[in-house]
Amino acid sequence: MFRTVHIAVLELRRFLADRGDLAFSLALPIALFALMYGVFSGEGSFNGTANVVDIDGGVHAEAVVSGLESVPGMRVRLYSEDEADRALDRTSILTAIVIPAGFSDALDNSEQADLVFKVRGTGGDEGQIVMAITRGVVSDVAAEVQARRTTAAALAELGVPASEIPAQVDAAMAAWRTSPQVATASETVGGSDRFVDRLLPGILVMFLMFAVALNAQTLVEDRRIGTLERLLTTRLSLGQLFMGKFLSGIARAMAQAVILLTLAFIVLRMAGAGSFFQALVVALLVAAAVSAIGLVIAAVARTRDQAAWIAVVVTMFMTIFGGTFFPVGSGALDYLSRATFSRYAIDAMEGVISRGESLGAFGVELAVLAGVTVVGLVVARALFKATGETR
Repeated sequence: MFRTVHIAVLELRRFLADRGDLAFSLALPIALFALMYGVFSGEGSFNGTANVVDIDGGVHAEAVVSGLESVPGMRVRLYSEDEADRALDRTSILTAIVIPAGFSDALDNSEQADLVFKVRGTGGDEGQIVMAITRGVVSDVAAEVQARRTTAAALAELGVPASEIPAQVDAAMAAWRTSPQVATASETVGGSDRFVDRLLPGILVMFLMFAVALNAQTLVEDRRIGTLERLLTTRLSLGQLFMGKFLSGIARAMAQAVILLTLAFIVLRMAGAGSFFQALVVALLVAAAVSAIGLVIAAVARTRDQAAWIAVVVTMFMTIFGGTFFPVGSGALDYLSRATFSRYAIDAMEGVISRGESLGAFGVELAVLAGVTVVGLVVARALFKATGETR
């Protein structure tokens, strides 16, 4: 047993000393996660810029600008009319929102108030969205002006002193904003409302699966240059060598999993210590399955390139059809995903990390991972050779 563990320790030290493997196994998944998290995990709000020319300068024009600034993801940039025209000519901007003189007075007098959109071409997708949002904000401002006028008239008819009407109107409008007649809510269908809940387990399992390629290539190369044959000249048996390589694959993958999970739990503050250690248990089973598959590939491959291509095909199949980043839908894809062990690994990891569930709720998933490990070890041991001959 000591010899087997010693081989695993040596392989782990070799892995940690290889900067290329470390960069691929640690730096790349961290960079990928940061990129995808930044792109996809926002609050779902639109990010754009409203280029505003406020010629009016009145109170209602200021309300339009404030309304635009309050829209999540919206930035307001103020221009003079000449600056906006020059920017449009240079295509520095594609849209400009012009609030003409008399805008506020027209609203106060129940007259038609004009708003001008200056657009270069179609204005682009962002410009079209900004203009649509602006129309909504202006409608809200106009509706509030009308509501204030109606409320003031009603209070006057009730005999409220004119000096008290503005304060009571303000109070009524504040209550209306606090409790609007229509409330809206968003409901996520078909998955978690936090993209990171699926993203983190998916990326972690995917890069643990990439260890298949590294393990298989390393073993084939050791066989090619005679390292395995030289090891067999010692008191090490073929079975001990086989188990040592299996444990070394687990050690590599677990070193990667521990670092990535630790960073994720510290940075994202996803769950407590209990969920962290349960996630490590799932990662251990994934690492065992990955190591066993890597041994099977190394046993059937004759060259390093063959091992790499087989491992890439297996990994990509698992990644694409296993629901690495998004849950797989129903139908044929659902049945196909059941042929991948990554689906079960991601489901278990997601439940433990994101929903705080215990491992007991994922008996089927854990059994599948253990089954893949056992079958892989049996097949790999039957095919395993250190040289052209067995010992």
